Amino acid sequence: MKAIIYILFAAVALCGCSTQRIISENNAEMSDDWRNVFIDKPLQALIDTALQHNVDVLTVRQNIEQASWQMRSAGLCYLPSFAFAPSATWQKAQSQPAIKTYELPLTMQWEMHLGGENKAKKSTAKYLYFSAQQQLVFTRRKLIAEIANAYYTLLMIDRQLQLTAESITLQQKTLDAIRELKDIGKMNELAVNQAEALLHETEASESALKLQQQKTIIALSLLTGRNFENVERSDYADAGLINIDTSAVDLQHLATRPDVLTAEYNLRIAANNIRAAKSQFYPTLQINATGVWTNNLGEIVNPGKMLLTLVGSLTQPLFQQGRIKTEYKIAQSQEHQAQTAFSQTLLQAGCEVAEALSECRFSSQKIQMREAQTSSALKAFENSRWLMQYSESVGYLEVLTAQSTYLNALIQTSSEVLEEQQSRINLYKALCQ
Repeated sequence: MKAIIYILFAAVALCGCSTQRIISENNAEMSDDWRNVFIDKPLQALIDTALQHNVDVLTVRQNIEQASWQMRSAGLCYLPSFAFAPSATWQKAQSQPAIKTYELPLTMQWEMHLGGENKAKKSTAKYLYFSAQQQLVFTRRKLIAEIANAYYTLLMIDRQLQLTAESITLQQKTLDAIRELKDIGKMNELAVNQAEALLHETEASESALKLQQQKTIIALSLLTGRNFENVERSDYADAGLINIDTSAVDLQHLATRPDVLTAEYNLRIAANNIRAAKSQFYPTLQINATGVWTNNLGEIVNPGKMLLTLVGSLTQPLFQQGRIKTEYKIAQSQEHQAQTAFSQTLLQAGCEVAEALSECRFSSQKIQMREAQTSSALKAFENSRWLMQYSESVGYLEVLTAQSTYLNALIQTSSEVLEEQQSRINLYKALCQ
């Protein structure tokens, strides 16, 4: 009897160690590889804060913990269950001595599915745990991309506010020059009014940019789980660009994407469900054992004695109103669905990578063309101002138009730089989403 108990405890220990080994090998909390991509130091600090305090990340970590306990529980499915239910009674009839009886039963129930259902359930729990881990990887990388996107948007707004402030200064100088020309009779009130209107329009855009700046800071506060009145960040010109080599992209990266791995795990779970459904066609062996220490063995007063019983049964299902066959067919159909979903996930992953690579390539080309446009717009504005002051060949409308064109070219350039950064962020997401 002692030998049997030792064996059972050893089996429990081995199952626990095996489960712990699986958890330790696969609980790969996402590494810090993102630091090699997002090299800007203030951005790295924001990402670190978010990974520690973001609500979505914390929630997924709890899901992983729950899945790990479910996997541990499934690892013990091969073992018997025990129950201990002591009881005692006290009886006394008139003019008779009291009768005290007690029972100390220990029961064991061991159910073995000969078709392999327990093995399928254990494997399913393992893949559900792996899927929960991939959900954490996905959530973290999605969060990193969102923070990087908001951060570089904030830098773009800083740049546009700087450009707008400089433009307001230039427009004020242009307005003053037009007023001086009006005083000497070379301009009229209409020219002054239009210059003032352009100046007020630029001032209004400055207010809109400041509002957008505050909204972006609030968005970063929500993502990081911290309330920021202002976000520490690099200057626009000194900010570290996203370090990702578009020429080194390999389709092998697709195999490590969380959505691809999750689809693969779902396919394996579907295969396990087929095995579990098929196992219902096989018999089930059930062993029930009871050991009772009792004094209720037919004597009024007797010392406690041990009563042992052992019952074994084999159950072979014959007719279950078609339930077993139906569950088996449904499991087969679900496996086909999982195969289709896996193929679609791979296709979508490849398309996302291809699209992100195209965005990176064309955004770089757009920046080059926009810089050329900005250079030409600056020359046109400077020439128009000189001609307006020292020649009558150019009117105030040409000056205002050239000035507006130059400002728009500068702002569009900053937007193109943001688009290039966003395309790199999208490539980072596409390679490891």
